[in-house]
Amino acid sequence: MKKKTKTMLGIGASLLLCMCPLSMHAQSALLKQVLLTINSEDGVYAKGDTVKIYGQLTEPLDKPLTMTIYEDGKRMYRTTGEMPITVPIELGKEPKLIYSVVYQRTKSVMVSVSAGEKEASMVGFIVSPGELRPGFEVPADFMRFWTDQKAKLRETSLEAKLTAVKLANEDAKNYKAYYVEISMPEGNPVRGYLAMPKGTKPQSMPIYMRTRSAGVAGDWCHARVETALESAKRGNGAIGFDFNAHGYPEGLPNDYYVELENGELKDYSIRSLVDRESIYYRLMYLRELRALDYLCSLPEWDGKRVLVHGGSQGGGQAEALAGLDERITAVVASVPAMTDYGGIRQHRQSGWPAPYEKYAATEMGLSILPYIDGAMFLQFTTARLFMISGLIDETCHAGCVHAAYNVAISPDKQIHTFPYRWHSGTNAPHDKRWNDTVGKRCDEFIDEVLK
Repeated sequence: MKKKTKTMLGIGASLLLCMCPLSMHAQSALLKQVLLTINSEDGVYAKGDTVKIYGQLTEPLDKPLTMTIYEDGKRMYRTTGEMPITVPIELGKEPKLIYSVVYQRTKSVMVSVSAGEKEASMVGFIVSPGELRPGFEVPADFMRFWTDQKAKLRETSLEAKLTAVKLANEDAKNYKAYYVEISMPEGNPVRGYLAMPKGTKPQSMPIYMRTRSAGVAGDWCHARVETALESAKRGNGAIGFDFNAHGYPEGLPNDYYVELENGELKDYSIRSLVDRESIYYRLMYLRELRALDYLCSLPEWDGKRVLVHGGSQGGGQAEALAGLDERITAVVASVPAMTDYGGIRQHRQSGWPAPYEKYAATEMGLSILPYIDGAMFLQFTTARLFMISGLIDETCHAGCVHAAYNVAISPDKQIHTFPYRWHSGTNAPHDKRWNDTVGKRCDEFIDEVLK
């Protein structure tokens, strides 16, 4: 018999509903006057542990506050009706216990304190995440499908066009940079920026690839020479490469990208599923492979180390590329999207993009979605793995990230959670804690790989 969950409702809790372009929910502003804390640095608990959440006001607030509980990305409902567990709370200047709970089963929980519908503060936790598993199994012909795709990609010769980019001041003395276009047999070419130290000896530099988050017109979608240059400066120097997911040209007026977003690339992430060949992410992943083929052809590459690093959609791309090519030796996947599309089959929110929910449990979903699921690709790479999970991330749910991590076959893997991390970052009051813990560990991992 299952043990009942014990709950004590008090007063207050934390976060904003994902203020990010991938958010599936109505966006809310951070309720800055409310500070929420939890009795765990990383928000990870074992079954039977007592979770305690405290709330306090950092400045006076004349609005009524309510607290809402979310389980596995969904509202938690009372057994006597359909009203969500939303209760009024009161907070003062001193920390006050507002929520205490003991779970005897695996759960991911978010506690939100809000002032109306437009402002919220959140904190999250996860119980026994090591027991989570993806909703899909790896299809029997998974790697055969992708091996065929790679073979078709490489039937055509690779051609690259490089245009020198002028760097400023000291950077120009020590580094060189280029805008790069790499041919593809179908779809748009690879387009991005390449940077590396000047005077680099042959076979002396690792590769540091950066993959981009979802969207079309936003700043976060574009490749930047500054990002490639930053990558080139890491460790003892690297071949830095930053490219956009769609293969569109960089450096054009913003109106061009807005038109793409509203036209040719409108709703690219949620287009109807027809077959494996026509799904949008197939070409996105092949474009990554083409970029890798080019970078590995450079005489400066040491022939040993390739780090791919991305967040959100970029994290999903990083997982896919690692599973598709054994030359990837290290991966940083931060709050990865396109991961655990079958989460709904495990009674939790599935990996972004959310509209795939309607396909996940269908025959069509079963026949297509696993082939682009990051949780499947992680079962085909032994690359070193560094993953980040945000416990108040409503876009790329923590349960999906941990489920994928648990089946990753890498012998050297680590996952870092943060109770105050939403999809696009942390709550401002917790920035220093983030920088001193997860942020620092990520930087150390990158520099160790590239040193």
